[in-house]
Amino acid sequence: MRAMSKRSYLFLSAMLTCAAWSQPATSRPAAYTGDAAAEVLALEHKIEDAVVRGDVAFVDSVLASDFSFVHGDGWTTGGKPLASDDKAAFLKRVADKEYLVHDLDGIKTEVHGDIVITYGRYVSLYMPKPQNAIPNTTPGRLNSVWFERVYAKRNGQWQFLSHRTVHGPTVSPAGVDPSVRSELR
Repeated sequence: MRAMSKRSYLFLSAMLTCAAWSQPATSRPAAYTGDAAAEVLALEHKIEDAVVRGDVAFVDSVLASDFSFVHGDGWTTGGKPLASDDKAAFLKRVADKEYLVHDLDGIKTEVHGDIVITYGRYVSLYMPKPQNAIPNTTPGRLNSVWFERVYAKRNGQWQFLSHRTVHGPTVSPAGVDPSVRSELR
């Protein structure tokens, strides 16, 4: 009987949790209701699309003048990043259409008023001109890139301030962890 009451309690807890999160956004905690998160997520998708198209004018319009882009997660283990771009260097990558794919996947937000942090991963197909290649990268291969980004609202517009590649879970671009043995094999 005791096991049954534990199961009932867990089931009831799960049901209440699901019911709470299925309510309209207005009844959710403030951290989940802000338009800021939705605005920045929409902007992030527009930026990725513009990067792939080589739309320098759009990307330039949303990058902060002090924009910073850190490539590679070597810094997370005491090493050096693969490369660091300022605004001009990143815009050159966009102009040269170095990225054929930049697909966002499962991005989360953290809102702090007029500052929004996004984090998650994107799948990238990096195809630079040989002279522009980032050292120690493998062009022409799909890469799963984990990141954190910072956006700030300035003069009523969201600006992309910073991108930093971070160390994330090791998964293939298709979302399959090759180190996990599949029961279907």
